[in-house]
Amino acid sequence: MPTVVIDGIPYVPRADIPELTDDRLNEALKQLVTMQYLKQTHKAVAQAWNVLDTLAPELAELAATDPKAAYDRMHPNGD
Repeated sequence: MPTVVIDGIPYVPRADIPELTDDRLNEALKQLVTMQYLKQTHKAVAQAWNVLDTLAPELAELAATDPKAAYDRMHPNGD
């Protein structure tokens, strides 16, 4: 992915993380418990994406289209 620098500051695509609601948290927990119960390790990446999409749809979309940008968004200092 090309790097865009504006006034000396590297640009990272925006991906808002909405406030966590009980409904979204419960749905994410259901998906995680299902992953543990069914032990379908071959589906783990897709199932993890479903959880991410439940919690933060914009971040999930960014992760689907540009995983490095999503990683950088969540690890701005390389941590």
